[in-house]
Amino acid sequence: MGVILNFILKFLPNIFIKGKVIRKIKGFYYVLNENSKNLNEENIYECKLRGTLKVKNSKMNCIIGDYVEFDKKEKVIEKIEKRKNFLYRPLIANIDFIGILFAIKSPNFDFTNFQKMLLNANSQDIPIALILSKIDLFSEEELKEFLNKFRQLFKDTISIFPISTETNIGLAELKQYINKKSVVISGPSGAGKSTLINTLIGEEVLTTNDVSQKTKKGRHTTIESRFFMLAQHSYIIDTPGFSTLDFPKLEEKKELEKLFPEFLKFIPNCKFRDCIHVNEPNCAIKENVKNGNISQERYAFYLYSLENIKFNNSK
Repeated sequence: MGVILNFILKFLPNIFIKGKVIRKIKGFYYVLNENSKNLNEENIYECKLRGTLKVKNSKMNCIIGDYVEFDKKEKVIEKIEKRKNFLYRPLIANIDFIGILFAIKSPNFDFTNFQKMLLNANSQDIPIALILSKIDLFSEEELKEFLNKFRQLFKDTISIFPISTETNIGLAELKQYINKKSVVISGPSGAGKSTLINTLIGEEVLTTNDVSQKTKKGRHTTIESRFFMLAQHSYIIDTPGFSTLDFPKLEEKKELEKLFPEFLKFIPNCKFRDCIHVNEPNCAIKENVKNGNISQERYAFYLYSLENIKFNNSK
């Protein structure tokens, strides 16, 4: 029967289908038909990459999140659409926004790690939102105090979604925000990524793990990036957890200022065009730190980043 089927297929015309790469394993790309309403097996095609699209030893040839056109008959990807953006680690393309998920407690909110993630997202020009989990562990007064502190630090540059999977607070608003988007959910282990995704999807698609009582850090449960479909054209991508996060790779010190959105409108007012806002006179950034338009904590993190990033073209 298989021989007859293969003989018939030779004479059938090639059918080209558009889709989205949702998984990659050892040279095989798993492509979801763009018209699919679910991730059922019949909607996913195991494809190879056409040789002309390969650059030797390049991980960037075709990556998760790419929009592609493939030959249904030969199961070969023939075309890769231009990417609007991508995350380098983990390697994922065409993201509408990153949901940075941090627990408000257990483990406690880590402002340094959060700001490192923020720098990485901003360096690739990807919008972000803070998904603040486990708010049921805080009283209303404690939550209000935390949100006030957060807004003082970051002004109005970040959308915040306070949620609880225990009480379902905030989940409807988050689900509406995700609609018709490709969303990466990332954050430290123990923040509740698996529980959140299971709740949003409505079924147990990921295993969960509690926070280690010894270290107060989450045990890692995600070992690879995985795609889930919330609704048609609404995708959630679960990414591997981390214990620490590297700073973004930058060429020159001057590039760092662009990753602080609250700096941008003040930078043109600096006296010197090459001002990096440390020791230069008549610096608009330092002036606005003094008058409260930029928080002292954010400026301190800027200096910390400037000191710790290994710039490729450092002087």
